[in-house]
Amino acid sequence: MAPGVSQTAQTPGSSRHAGPDRAAGPAPLWAIGALTFIGSLGTGLVTNGIGFLAQSALGYADRGNYGLHLALGLAYILGALGVSPALRAMSRRSRRVTTRSVLIGVLVAIAAVCQLPLVSALDGGPPTAWSLWAMVVVFAPLTGALWPIVESYLSGGRQGRELRHAVGGFNIVWASAVAVSFWISAPLLAASPLTLIALLGVAHALAIPIVIFMGAEPGRHLADEPHRVDPVDRRLLTVFRVLLPTSYIVASSLLPFLPETLARLGVAAAWTMPIASTWMIVRVGVFTLMQRWHGWRHAPWAPIVGAGLLLVGFAIAVGTRTLDAGGVGPIALLIGGLASFGAGMAVIYAAALYYAMEVGAAEVDAGGVHEALIGVGYTTGPLLGLLALTVGGLPDADQTPIVAFETLLIGMVSVVAVGATLVAFGLAWRRPFELNDESDDKPDEPNDR
Repeated sequence: MAPGVSQTAQTPGSSRHAGPDRAAGPAPLWAIGALTFIGSLGTGLVTNGIGFLAQSALGYADRGNYGLHLALGLAYILGALGVSPALRAMSRRSRRVTTRSVLIGVLVAIAAVCQLPLVSALDGGPPTAWSLWAMVVVFAPLTGALWPIVESYLSGGRQGRELRHAVGGFNIVWASAVAVSFWISAPLLAASPLTLIALLGVAHALAIPIVIFMGAEPGRHLADEPHRVDPVDRRLLTVFRVLLPTSYIVASSLLPFLPETLARLGVAAAWTMPIASTWMIVRVGVFTLMQRWHGWRHAPWAPIVGAGLLLVGFAIAVGTRTLDAGGVGPIALLIGGLASFGAGMAVIYAAALYYAMEVGAAEVDAGGVHEALIGVGYTTGPLLGLLALTVGGLPDADQTPIVAFETLLIGMVSVVAVGATLVAFGLAWRRPFELNDESDDKPDEPNDR
């Protein structure tokens, strides 16, 4: 999961509980922030870190980790797309079903399923692979449902500067939690990886009292005040809508690759997750910079810089596996590649979110669609990794690989990413500027940029 906010106002069915004359106010930011931090520990530990856990608990290498990430991506899409229809169905059955009660149910289910791997090994035997796979395929759709609900509480009842401020803080909170999860996991990774998952479940259970302060329903949506939209922003919205899932294709091609790479480079188990968190730490820094420096807004160069940093960092990180292990050189190069990759991820994510709010219209199911697009990225990346492993493993007459796995992975992911970027720019700039759009006839909003 990578939380992301669309201008979704509330989850379906919430308007039934809060009529037009009794609009619910916005949920307190401290409660949303606390819940976001706890939930994002799961994003770090499971969604991004499952490869490290599987390597430690089950001895998985590349193929097993790509398979786990593929299952996670497919299940995540189901959860993200299913939350709105499920809420509508439940609200029709009973007026007692509220968005808050559904959110509590999701947290309880996450807390329970996180105990499964540890419980399966209580008899003193080795951990079972099925329990970890089962946890992943249940955890993923639950988090795919969790984030659209949280996002609806964040955006509901907020508009303009207040909404942009809230979303900027939200990004920094969840991205920080993802990085923190890698550091706090390091001491237990080698000794008891299943305990880490169980503790994650406990954290989600402890988050349930926070939800009480968030209201039975998200705040009623308040549309942005009329404002003039720069025509360039409409084009950039199109570009970043394509780049966002593309960036997660690149990310999900890299994440399953890192555990085996760090092991081959001779990194001690206690340091694998902290080193791998480099891109997450850099992402927090770039999020903070972009919240305070606004020169990237309305700039056609921003998607080029973001995509460039992303792909260069990816290629460097993957290429380090071809270097001889030993010394700090390859590890330093890997850290540099991860830093570039993280900066590119941050630019694309923050800009995509900004243009979605600045230009995009509010849609009831937008949060679920947003998360489902990220799920498509989570799914496509592991598919490319498995394909590269298969083709890269085919021997020639001398029983050597026809194409090195690393070379093939870099090439395949780069073709997809560059192709998607070119398509995005082509879609955005093929039509004339729409200077007479209805939103452009409205007065400017107060300048808070």
